[in-house]
Amino acid sequence: MLLLSAGAAGLAQTQQNTTPVPPPVNNAAAAAAQRAQQLNAAAAAQRAQQLNAAAAAQRAQQLNAAAAARAGQLNNARLPANHLASLNTNQASSARLVQSRAFLGHPGPPGSTETNHNGNIVRTAADGSVLDIRNPRNGMTIHNSLSGSRQVMVEQPGRSRVFVTQRGVPYVQHPYVFHGRAYDHRTYAVQGQVFHQFYRPYNYGGANLDVYATPRYYQPQVYQWVAGTYAPSPFKWGYVNNPTPWYSYYKGYFTPESSYTSPTSWLTDYVIAASLAASYKTAPPASASASPDAPAPVTPEVKQAVSEEISRQVKQEGAEAVANAQNREPAPGAGGVVQELADGQSHTFVVASDLDLVDPSGRRCMVSEGDVVQVTSGANAQTSTAGAIVLTSKGGVECARATQVDVAVADLQEMQNHMRETIDQGMASTDAGKKAPTVTPAFAAAAPPPDPNAKNEIDQQAQLAAAVEG
Repeated sequence: MLLLSAGAAGLAQTQQNTTPVPPPVNNAAAAAAQRAQQLNAAAAAQRAQQLNAAAAAQRAQQLNAAAAARAGQLNNARLPANHLASLNTNQASSARLVQSRAFLGHPGPPGSTETNHNGNIVRTAADGSVLDIRNPRNGMTIHNSLSGSRQVMVEQPGRSRVFVTQRGVPYVQHPYVFHGRAYDHRTYAVQGQVFHQFYRPYNYGGANLDVYATPRYYQPQVYQWVAGTYAPSPFKWGYVNNPTPWYSYYKGYFTPESSYTSPTSWLTDYVIAASLAASYKTAPPASASASPDAPAPVTPEVKQAVSEEISRQVKQEGAEAVANAQNREPAPGAGGVVQELADGQSHTFVVASDLDLVDPSGRRCMVSEGDVVQVTSGANAQTSTAGAIVLTSKGGVECARATQVDVAVADLQEMQNHMRETIDQGMASTDAGKKAPTVTPAFAAAAPPPDPNAKNEIDQQAQLAAAVEG
């Protein structure tokens, strides 16, 4: 999955300067006048935000209830948005994917079959290789990835979950209740480090999803600053001047800008770089150099699409901050990817983890952390997927640029979570984020501590999965 501290925090240590902010006012009178002006502007802006947030909150339940119907309509007609990747006309129009209720949201490639073996549901490819194994009795699902790694998801009674992966970050998730509302807290454990994040659960099309819930809110002025622009300002990334192993490996795929005109453009490079750094740290490649296959790198157009998505997500958090100040809880699924995809727009996400997909010709391909996809349809409640186009590729077994794919809604939700978590980390590392006061929401303050037994639970499930596959 994702790892903020392994990627983003380590990335922050390589920065040589911080994002530009307006210089401080030294004159006391000028400072007072400026402060008064800020307060008046902030009050007006906050009132506007409150009105907008109140209207949004009033409709949140309606939007969430209507999302499935709206998403189904969108899925039947590809959105006429300005897509960055033209559809690959060399691809077959549509392969007949093998839909599955056992592996919801992850259709099998053509020719794949499911059989029952000693109570386990086993999905095999046309060549006889084992793709997936699911044990309905203990809630374990095992996936053998194209990357050569094994991914294990264990859905336990009471909404607890254990995720184990050989490439990425494993975690243990447990539910808790605050003021009658359900929340989930995850303990990420990797390389001796433990991290904690919070989520709001909801269900869509039979899939259990979790929307990121930030552990801190800023005042409205900070979210307004992130949405603003400034004159071009140079910025030096330490990993460029003194290349780190991850950047040396990925520099043919990603290059950060040398100057920025907005916080969102800076955050775009931050999110992509943090994703690549985390991917490299949690699963160092066997080769010192990236795949020689011609990759489709991150272009300025792709960055612009990611920046627009970041702007939406920052706006969403700003609305949540206003609601939190008014002690209003969002409706289940509010702000989640299902509701977001029901707006009739295309949305661009940075991939959070290794995902195996199927292209229109029926060939298996994958995307990995740091890739970028553009979702071009609403969520489909029957298949629990949404249509997307691959915008970037690192080559090898990865899906080519412009490949049309169906992505599980649960995986898209994790991409949205990944971006919001990394955006939060990036905002906190700026001068504005460091100086601005924050508020810890009550649900986060009341949350249980990280699971001290997380590593043992992860190791135990990894051993059980290995025993299942022999």
